[in-house]
Amino acid sequence: MKLGFEDFKKAYSVLSDIIDPTPMVYNEWLSKQYKCDIFLKLENMLPIGSFKMRGATYKIAGLTEKERKQGVLAVSAGNHAQGVAWAAQRFGIKATIIMPVGSPMTKIKNTETLGAKVILHGNSIEEGFEYAQELMKKTPMTFVHPYHDPKVICGQGTVAFEMLNQLESFDYVFSSIGGGGLVSGIGSVLKHSKSKAKVIAGQASGCSAMVDSLNKGKIVKIDTADTFADGIRVKNVAKDMYQLLGSVVDSAHSVTDEKMAWAVLQLMEKARVIAEGAGALPLALFDQLYYKNPKKFIGKKIVLVVCGGNIDVNLLDRIIDRGLIESKRRARIAIPIIDKPGTLHKITGIIKEAEANVLHVFHDRDSDGLRLDIVNAVFTLEVKGETYLNALLKELKKEFPLCKIL
Repeated sequence: MKLGFEDFKKAYSVLSDIIDPTPMVYNEWLSKQYKCDIFLKLENMLPIGSFKMRGATYKIAGLTEKERKQGVLAVSAGNHAQGVAWAAQRFGIKATIIMPVGSPMTKIKNTETLGAKVILHGNSIEEGFEYAQELMKKTPMTFVHPYHDPKVICGQGTVAFEMLNQLESFDYVFSSIGGGGLVSGIGSVLKHSKSKAKVIAGQASGCSAMVDSLNKGKIVKIDTADTFADGIRVKNVAKDMYQLLGSVVDSAHSVTDEKMAWAVLQLMEKARVIAEGAGALPLALFDQLYYKNPKKFIGKKIVLVVCGGNIDVNLLDRIIDRGLIESKRRARIAIPIIDKPGTLHKITGIIKEAEANVLHVFHDRDSDGLRLDIVNAVFTLEVKGETYLNALLKELKKEFPLCKIL
């Protein structure tokens, strides 16, 4: 897939009249924490809460009159679905969206509210693509691919033009990878613009086919897609997307779901920004690389692309819980104790002295290997951070040496 700078500039000229630029916000809290200048490019502030409307809108804006009458078809877990629905509604075009069974209800309802017909089919994006081919054989429609399309990539790349207009220079751009449309678009525009900024891309470790492929120098296939970040849950690697990303990405890395959950919480607390997993991944990845080599980033200008904010509210409490555990502000501690009066009182006294708070306690008497007079007391605690947690564990082990964090 060959895309010239003129292709991206044309997309920017078209979308500039349709989509307002998203904010580029300096974050003082994060900047002080990492001793560099952290800027958040807030794509979650677009009308559908995601960058996906850029590529979808540019693709649909260029359809012929015949294609507009036939309507459009797309496959998406949610964000691309809303982008296609939004653009189709704007241009008065019928839109049909195939979404995996189990897609977040918020994204399904939002897509339908924008006027699209939603078909729930299959358990993955890949199964949706197969079904789309069957539908188009029966009913001619224009397929709007979420990333494997030159027009879509050029549309996604317009975010980089905004970044260049909003910030005179920057040293690093961190962004997430699903199929690769956003990062390939950003990277292409920056390279063509002679920007010296390095593009750092990340993917969920439970679904990291593209990152693994870039790092191994050949396309890697995976069988499972295990991550709560549905926006980047893409198993298959397209050859030309892999080649395009290889030419514009400076380094690629994977990030755990626990680290993404931590970043969701950090953005909520330190930036008042609601980000989904894919949108929080850039912060998670930056933090991960920063603590491996702080000197590389101290004093630099860092742009984190918050690509979307369509988080499933039904998952939010669990994501926050994981984020608190990852940041050592919540802990689950198992303590084998003799089941007799006064023992629990002794434990809660130690917890009180460590300035921790008991959220929940459970007595497990049924685990294999426990003596009849032993109970496993499992505490869920609020703590003030890693230092406090370590101090608490040290004190607990004096009395209960077999205690451990779960």
